[in-house]
Amino acid sequence: MNFDIPVMEPILRKEVLDHKDYLYQVKWDGVRMLTYIEDEQVVLINKRLHNRTLQYPELQQLPHYLKAPSAVLDGELVVLNHNRPDFSAIIARDRCTKSSSIAYYERVRPVHYMVFDLLFLSGKDLRAQALEKRLQELQNVLMDNPLACIVESFDQGPALFQAVQDMEMEGIVAKKRDSPYLAGKHHQAWFKIKCQRWQDCIIGGYTLRNKKVNALLLGVYREKNLAYIGRAGSGLSAEQSALLSQELPKLQTDVSPFYNYKQQQAGQFFVQPLLGARVSYLEWTEDLHLRHPVLESFLLP
Repeated sequence: MNFDIPVMEPILRKEVLDHKDYLYQVKWDGVRMLTYIEDEQVVLINKRLHNRTLQYPELQQLPHYLKAPSAVLDGELVVLNHNRPDFSAIIARDRCTKSSSIAYYERVRPVHYMVFDLLFLSGKDLRAQALEKRLQELQNVLMDNPLACIVESFDQGPALFQAVQDMEMEGIVAKKRDSPYLAGKHHQAWFKIKCQRWQDCIIGGYTLRNKKVNALLLGVYREKNLAYIGRAGSGLSAEQSALLSQELPKLQTDVSPFYNYKQQQAGQFFVQPLLGARVSYLEWTEDLHLRHPVLESFLLP
């Protein structure tokens, strides 16, 4: 079996679709993974075509729950924390290469495979078939099990988006019911609609432009250490910039408060981590930085 199938990627869209030609699914905040099952062996390949089989040994049990000798599944690997996906936890698992650490993570951060497509079944290529037909085949072949869950499809996009937003999850995906499985984004069949999300951060530094604060260095605590997660300048008003330009230098320090960001760059200053800020953002990147953070408010100690 060749392990080089390119994944079909949803296109970012701002407005929620509401059309009978589409079905709607929760967009799970995890790591995209193709699962190749053949002769009771499992190979895991991510969307960049990198092998991740060793990182998730528990998924070697999947052949026991498949009513076929071979298949290729598409889905999202997640680690759940209070029934919600924990992106930093799945990234920690995905980057782990030491066998002792992998065994530890398997115990304390078990993964769940949220399956949303079936590309091959018993050697037959299903990618040219309509999405709904592939989903029906998936329902028929994958048994209920504790490792892999078939992602539920809904008919009402706006209602699902509101529910996902209320649960502070990532967003939804709208998929055309009759769409084949097409590589990349060369299509108009799958769309992702993301919820705006919020994160409370610690201010650990700032940058200047024309002697005025124009961006803040942000962090969050992970296991009692402050981790750098990016900088935010959007949303900063002229009045806020003027006030911060007066107050932040009083907290200035030569020592970085971040455990993962030590090098001070030109025009950049570290401060004691005493002030907080709430930011909205689009998503976490794979290096655990905020994408498109916007300052919403400041948090006093």
